[in-house]
Amino acid sequence: MIAKQSIGKSFTGALNYNMKKLNHQDPKQRAEVLSTNFTSMDPTTIRRELAMMKAMNPKLKRNTWHTSLNFAVGEKIDNQKMLQIAEEYLMKMGFDNNLHIIFRHHDSNHPHCHILALRNRFDGTVVTDSRNYQRSEQVIRELENRYDLVKVQGSKQARSKAPDKDEIEMILRTGKPSKKLMLQEKVSEALNQSTTMSQFINNLERQNIHVLFNQASTGRVSGITYLIPGFKIRGQALGNQFKFGSITKQINYEQNRDGQAISQANSRTREKFGIPKQAGHSKSIAGIGIPYSKQWYHHQKSKSVRGLPESPFGFIDKNQARHLRLDERATGHEKITKEASGHLDHHISDHQHTSRSFLGGLADLLDVQVNDVPGKKRNRERKRGIGR
Repeated sequence: MIAKQSIGKSFTGALNYNMKKLNHQDPKQRAEVLSTNFTSMDPTTIRRELAMMKAMNPKLKRNTWHTSLNFAVGEKIDNQKMLQIAEEYLMKMGFDNNLHIIFRHHDSNHPHCHILALRNRFDGTVVTDSRNYQRSEQVIRELENRYDLVKVQGSKQARSKAPDKDEIEMILRTGKPSKKLMLQEKVSEALNQSTTMSQFINNLERQNIHVLFNQASTGRVSGITYLIPGFKIRGQALGNQFKFGSITKQINYEQNRDGQAISQANSRTREKFGIPKQAGHSKSIAGIGIPYSKQWYHHQKSKSVRGLPESPFGFIDKNQARHLRLDERATGHEKITKEASGHLDHHISDHQHTSRSFLGGLADLLDVQVNDVPGKKRNRERKRGIGR
């Protein structure tokens, strides 16, 4: 069973959604009211009773709790059993003294009901929304056991990312797992069957799953992406156990030994999916200018500086370099964090001098090449007393 919760400001808006289901054109798809503690389902009566309850907590804006309980496709749930489950779920979530309505919908291929409740309680208190998703998951697990329902693994027990709202709706609509869930299952299987990185890559490719590693020129790998026809996803988005760092803890990995296998896997993936290889460092930073920040751009524009580019992202012309502070040159197209700035020298190990190393590292991150200026370099060396 899956519960989808939402907390909003409009009880009448959620009510109108469910009321329309009661008047569906197709009699077989018409919703029905399983239970309510409103005096009447007459709209005027409902509005009056809502106003009375809201007056007890006038500052509470998000007063509407709207949840759907979704059962597996093919699961046989009659109205009595669904009502019993819904009321128990409602009580365990803290709505034991609140106005509520329980609707059963028939417009999907899986049994489900909608619970609409006011967070304002009859005693003047308000049902808390603290940790409501965690509490809901715990209640769902209890109800699955109590009523022998189809079980869904909770996100606390799984190292895989739980399905999001769109995935849940797709699963419930089609009865088939999403591509992400399918990948989680197959990648887990490949991990369990592998002891080395080469075996892991081969086991994935046998299932038509390709990988693209984020591999630096030094051979260091900092990430992994999984690709199947029409879909790709980063390891982190797939789940903690599918990140590259977690994979290296589950199988035997050595950078020097496995670097070539990873590089070859990248080549096969790029060829299969038409992903262009990263361009070589062939451009000159002197030819395209200096990268600038969005903040700098808008600040200069406010001062009516002439010759600014049309876009607040990119490279500033050389004749505007005097307006650009050195710390702003490290932002480029994407803001480089302090951590990345601290690793500039690591990326370009053959540059011995600070200014050369800084620009060299920046060029590496921005995929350009720095042309050293011998005259300026000699002048810097003279000032430092080098080469005399």
